Amino acid sequence: MSHLCFHKTLRSFPSGSIPEVIIDSHPEFAELYRIAWSLAWDHVNETDVLPYSPYLSEGCNVNRVWIWDSCLMGMFCRYALDVFPGRETLDNLYALLQNKQEMPIQIHHWDNPPLFAWTEWQYYQISADKKRLTKVLPHIIRHYDFLENVEPAEHRNMSPCITWHREKEGYRWSGCPSGMDNTPRGRGDYASIYWVDALAQQALSAYWLINISRELGETEVQQHFESEYLEKKELLVSYWDEESGAFIDRYRDGSGFCRVLTPASFWPLLAKCATKEQAICQIKLLRDPYKLGGEIPFPSVSRDDPDFNSYGLYWRGGVWLPMAYMSIKSLEKYKEFEFASKLSINLLEKMVKCYKEYSPHTIWECYSPTESKPASSSRKPICRADFCGWSALGPISLLVENIIGIHTISAKNQFIEWIPGTTGRIGIRNLRLGNNRINLIAEDDIIEINCNKPVKIRFKDMEFACPSGRSIINHKQKRKATY
Repeated sequence: MSHLCFHKTLRSFPSGSIPEVIIDSHPEFAELYRIAWSLAWDHVNETDVLPYSPYLSEGCNVNRVWIWDSCLMGMFCRYALDVFPGRETLDNLYALLQNKQEMPIQIHHWDNPPLFAWTEWQYYQISADKKRLTKVLPHIIRHYDFLENVEPAEHRNMSPCITWHREKEGYRWSGCPSGMDNTPRGRGDYASIYWVDALAQQALSAYWLINISRELGETEVQQHFESEYLEKKELLVSYWDEESGAFIDRYRDGSGFCRVLTPASFWPLLAKCATKEQAICQIKLLRDPYKLGGEIPFPSVSRDDPDFNSYGLYWRGGVWLPMAYMSIKSLEKYKEFEFASKLSINLLEKMVKCYKEYSPHTIWECYSPTESKPASSSRKPICRADFCGWSALGPISLLVENIIGIHTISAKNQFIEWIPGTTGRIGIRNLRLGNNRINLIAEDDIIEINCNKPVKIRFKDMEFACPSGRSIINHKQKRKATY
């Protein structure tokens, strides 16, 4: 269809509703943060053919919506919950998944990475909106069950077709539906392997469904997904390859591992399915300049792989922010906070350098693994520009969570865990936590908190209960003053 069934929103960019970041050691990060929000607003669309309008587009400018793009965009949208339609975007997907009739705007790949449960839980942490959890739980379960039982042959007329299929030892899949379009995994035969990320993503869904159902008091649902999670976790044991030091795809014919190392190996860590020893071993690959480390970390295939391309060539070397974000979140599961901050700073430095030196000056779909430039795509010399879209995960989410260090938040408990990832004056103003609005600024060991309701702050190794109003904390002297 050539006619686009949506248009950019006519609403003004809500700059006053966006949290303000403070990072004196890297003012260029704060600048890119503001640019990312502005570019993301350019992808807020209005339509009369979907149940919810406006919604957020990934940036491909077609009458399609993607599951994993939309879920990952929610990770930064949650910081501007009232003005960026991240949850409405997911609601459109739920409606389309439930209503199979032809619509002018369609889901592209029903078997995209299933990240609904992870994203909805992150929204809950910042909103404490239990009614939303009640509303979305049946939709998430429905999609989970769909992937557990789908028969691709029954969906031959769907465009694009479904390739996901569960078998006893794992899941079949393919490049485009997995999101890793031209990945060399499978060495030219995607149907020859069981995909480690498919299994881990279902484990991740089950893990967060346990949390959601527990929060709602849905005991039977919780017990069901505890069983599902354990089943996936036990199966993932067979995907650990000692030779690679990582979780790796397996050949379906039983001949062993398909040793194509990519960041997809970190999905089992995110789902907390790795032992401590396995996690330590695999994380070493991010320190290795010949593997998944290097000056620009997170190449989409290991640098020593025969299919690695120094220009990126999309998923044959290109650095993708969603995979970097996922991998950094997996490091947190195993308490690698300092390394997560270091990698986040590295990535943002390269994004800033690319923004300043490469024309057009923008944020890109993916980045070169060898230069501060956008990556080449599989079909064109250069990937998509203005991709905010999920590339805003770098200058927004990684900056807030891993550099400024707002690591854990809970609106329900009015709690923030703050682990600064850099030195100097840092902080954030207008951070939403349920119906609380909070300003946090730290310089050396002095912390200033302003909030309109009481909040608990754990800063580094100490926890403070802050009343409404202004509090000054001297972390070094372990003293607190309120005003």
